[in-house]
Amino acid sequence: MEDAVFLVNMTLLLLVAGVCSVLFKRLKLPPIIGYLAAGIILANYWIGESAETEAIVSILASMGLVLLMFCIGMELNLKKLRKTGAFATIVALIQLPIMIIGGYLFGILMGWEAIQAILFGAIISGSSTAVVTTVLKDQGKLSKEDVETVILITVVEDVAQVIILSMASPLLTGSVMELDSIIWMLLIIMIFMIVAVALGLMLVPRALDWIASKMPDEILLITSLGICFAMAWLSVWIGMSMAIGAFLMGVVVSQANSCKTIEHDVTPMKDIFMAMFFISVGLEIAPEGILNNAVLILLIFGVYVVLKTGSVFFAYFVCNRSLRIGFMSSVSLVAMGEFAFIIAKAGWDAGVLSEAFYTSVISAALVTMVALPLMSNNTGKICDYVYDHAPKPVINTVKKVECIRDGHYSRIALSSKSTSIRLRKKATMAYLDVLLIFGIEVVFFLFTLDLTDFLHNHMVSLSYSVCYTVVLAGNFAAIAIPLYDLIKNLKFVEKVLIDSERKAEARGEGNLQRRSIKFYKAFVRINNWTLVFIIDFLILILVPNSIGLIEHIVAMLGGIGIVLVLYLYKHRAGMD
Repeated sequence: MEDAVFLVNMTLLLLVAGVCSVLFKRLKLPPIIGYLAAGIILANYWIGESAETEAIVSILASMGLVLLMFCIGMELNLKKLRKTGAFATIVALIQLPIMIIGGYLFGILMGWEAIQAILFGAIISGSSTAVVTTVLKDQGKLSKEDVETVILITVVEDVAQVIILSMASPLLTGSVMELDSIIWMLLIIMIFMIVAVALGLMLVPRALDWIASKMPDEILLITSLGICFAMAWLSVWIGMSMAIGAFLMGVVVSQANSCKTIEHDVTPMKDIFMAMFFISVGLEIAPEGILNNAVLILLIFGVYVVLKTGSVFFAYFVCNRSLRIGFMSSVSLVAMGEFAFIIAKAGWDAGVLSEAFYTSVISAALVTMVALPLMSNNTGKICDYVYDHAPKPVINTVKKVECIRDGHYSRIALSSKSTSIRLRKKATMAYLDVLLIFGIEVVFFLFTLDLTDFLHNHMVSLSYSVCYTVVLAGNFAAIAIPLYDLIKNLKFVEKVLIDSERKAEARGEGNLQRRSIKFYKAFVRINNWTLVFIIDFLILILVPNSIGLIEHIVAMLGGIGIVLVLYLYKHRAGMD
């Protein structure tokens, strides 16, 4: 590649990106939109674009992706997360599954393939740390504490999206999904991430701190970047995205005392190469593609706004925050994150996403970034308007629900410290049980036909419908155990509420409704296995399949038989 070609390309890339960023900054919009606009302009209106340009942008974009993920990882301070990140983590853990499930269901309703629907759910699950931070600090609508909480939520979302990207990596090969290969690949990914972080935390922070105390800052910078790219290379070597390795090394480096020095020196480089990454994204977008897919873009934007605000607001409500703060915080997160571009680009490069799909997702992400300042700036006015003009029955219902929630938390506060700790653990385990049950159902939904074919091919004497029923019986048995654990955990929570209400009544402070107490007592008295079988059977019916009620009942009885055999075997082993 000639020097003149390289210099001309770099000149145009940087100057066009700079001019576009200045224009959008004057409109109080994030620079990322300027970089994407520069890519669109250069791809569609620059006659001099060539293979050399694409090669230059591709290399620089890869460097930008690595540095961006490295810096995001360094923002995740594990010590701070342990101390003040509990609430942000809970909010993220509640709203992320809702976003992914909602995105997946939307994709299925749109007629997309399963992998496309899964990727769409992953794409819309996060928010932009950079955009949200900039908008919130400029507007000053929330307190400093609430702003820090919102920013921390975006960081936890980034971590979750790294995990999602890791799990999606084996699905982006374009080949047919094989259950055993996916499980094996996920196992390798988990082992790699655990070993990399564990060994990294033992060695890297100490080594970097020693270099920082003995050597100039430039040597510290070169060493930290060297291990960052080394981890990115290892990540690619085992079949993962380079973004994952860079992020993991950023998390490891964040534990070094010299992290701030490294972050300060890396940031200018990150800003330059990050611009190249977003330019590369813009290069894939054609203006006519945006116009042709305007309806889909608006649909994606609407789904994202509804799911994000609704899920975050619900999470704030569950965590006993005021409705006003919950609404303002939820709206403040309505900007698709950098990972939307990273995951979409990975899907595009793998040939999983079509050009129309890719263009629509990227364009919708841009719309969210443009809309965020306008929406966030008017959240207070929207709250006041809704409160003043909403029908009185609606306002009274909301107040009643809020009162019930406050009553629950006030009852829990009367419990002893040990009971409160157990309660948090039980509630966490109940949440994990729900996720496990959902995960099992997703696996059975995706692979029921494959499992049925496997049984039918190896047990020729059984008809296809019988094999299908046997698989559903296995489904019934598979979710029985987590369901049993979920019910046990929920019963413990409700026993605590009942006991706390009795203590409050003894003090003359009881305010929970009698109807709620009667429901709790009735729920606690029902046999656990009875509840398991009822709920299990309802799940079996609700999950779409192609067999009738009789087969459902047979599958349920078969599942109960499997559970009883396992229970008796375990009981007998305990007796022996």
